[in-house]
Formats: sequence, structure tokens, C-alpha cells
Amino acid sequence: MKFRIPRWCLLAGALALASPAVAQSWPVKPVRLIVPTGPGSATDLMARLMANEVSKAIGGSVYVENLAGASGIPAHQTTARAAPDGYTFLFTNTSGMAINPVSFKQLPYNPATDFSAVAMVADLAPQMAGVNKNLPVKTLSELIAYAKANSGKVNYAVDATAGAGVVSGRLLNRRAAMNMSEVSYKSAPQMAQEVAAGQVPVLVSSIAATQVFVDSGDIRPLAVFSARRFPGLPELPTVSETLPGAVLDGFFVIVAPAGTPADVAERFNKAVDQFLRTPEAPKRLAALGLATSGAGTPESTGEFIRLEQKRWRDLATELDIEPQ
Repeated sequence: MKFRIPRWCLLAGALALASPAVAQSWPVKPVRLIVPTGPGSATDLMARLMANEVSKAIGGSVYVENLAGASGIPAHQTTARAAPDGYTFLFTNTSGMAINPVSFKQLPYNPATDFSAVAMVADLAPQMAGVNKNLPVKTLSELIAYAKANSGKVNYAVDATAGAGVVSGRLLNRRAAMNMSEVSYKSAPQMAQEVAAGQVPVLVSSIAATQVFVDSGDIRPLAVFSARRFPGLPELPTVSETLPGAVLDGFFVIVAPAGTPADVAERFNKAVDQFLRTPEAPKRLAALGLATSGAGTPESTGEFIRLEQKRWRDLATELDIEPQ
């Protein structure tokens, strides 16, 4: 009598044997790191620096592929549909993983199910509230008092292409009952230039977008929206020190197509963590208005993303943000 092994047992056994082999042999060909911005952007520069160091750590080539535009949707869609074989990763951020789901009625990818979390890169990517140097305020409390005394007469600028900045501005305006009017710009440089010139008195933007004007003294920073003070500007208070609970941290993470072998994700994670712990990495991140606590683990990164997605859903409800 022949004993026949069920087919599912053979398949499970094959997969169990194959998994260690994947990690041991990986990579056998170049690994692509998709970036949802164009060449030369801050995100692209950070990705290339990281790719270079990760290549050394894993003993293989990691190259950056730019898929810019459309709120990062093409980059995320391409990654979601890629084979989960350990040769495609995505360097993404708050917009792609948390803002797009509350901004668009339909997306060609599902941030909650189409990706496997791999590594945290920057868990502190705050927006900043600032004012033109001639506005007679030096603290966030003074700005709130000034806006209330001039109700309906004060404008604030945001970069319409940066969802985190738009939502941060609306959060501040709503929580502080400032009744400021939003002025949208199509680019961060134009926004920063016009606030520095005094055409709009207040702005909410990333730290990097305004740094040159902060350094020149034309824009006075007041506070950052992160949960803790930004290491690169430790003297700058957080918004929540004045308005408890008004927190909106940005983030940058690496994800891969759902189903990517866990052992490959672990190796990539450790390589990223090794890079983030070099003396150079925190300095380069700080110059881009970012800070890191390390790569964490794929599991902790996944949990972080889930919590941020909930935070943004709650904010969308509070601020009456309707998906378009």
C-alpha cells in the first residue's frame, strides 16, 4: 500500500525549505528602491545616500528608481503590483501611506494591505509654524493673540502639494480658533519666498523648505508640530507646548510588496539601521529637517504606520477633510 503525501504538505515543506535559501542567496541581482519624487529632491538625495550604504551592507547593488508625480500614486501602485521577491522596495512617507487614503476617494493601491513594512527611516519629520520677520510676534502664543485681535485679516501660506503642511495649518487654525485665511501655493520655494518678502505674514511648512530664510532672518520660526522638540532646533518649542494635543509628526519609511520574504526584509532592515547609526546619517537628516530613532524592526514599523493612519483618519474627521 502506497502512502500518498497530501499536496498541501509538499507545498508547505517546499516553502519552509526555500525561505532560508532566499535570505542566504539574496541578492543575486540589483535591488530597486522606488522613490515617489524626482531626481534632486530632498527625498531622492536621502534615498541615494541610503541606497549606497545599504548596497555595501547587503553585498549587492541597490539602485534608485524615480517615479514622481500624482501625489506619489504611481510609485506606490508600481510597488504594490511588483513581485514580492525581495527585489523591489519603496521609500515612502506620510503622504503616500497616511494622507492619500483620506484625500482620495479611490486609490489604485491599499496602504493597509498591499505592503509589508520593512524599516523606519525618519520618525520625526515635522512641519513648522513661522512668520515674516516684521510681524510683531515672537512666540506661538503671541501669534494666536495677534490673529484673534485681527480676526479674519491674517493670512497664512501653505504648499498645496504637501498634504502634511496643509493639514498642520488647518489644525493650528482650528485648535487655536485663529480665523486665519489659507493661501495655497503650488511649490514650497515660491511660498517661502513670498512669506520672506512679507506678501503673506504667516506660513506652515517643512523645516527644510524655509531654512535658507530662517538663516537669513527673514522668517522667524515659532514652533514645530512634532510630539517632541526637533533635535536640529532644540530651542524651538513644539506647538503642543502651547496647544496640548496639537501634534502632527511626519515620517519616512521603507516598505515592500506584501508577501516579501520576512528574512529578506530583516536583512534590509538591519542594513538601514546600520546606515542610520553612522555619525553622518543624523547630520544629513537634520539638514533635511528630519530626525531618526533608528530603523526599529519590520514589526514596529508596521505598527507605527497603522497608528499614523488612524491619526490621519481622525484628523480628517475633525477638520472636515473630504476625499476628492
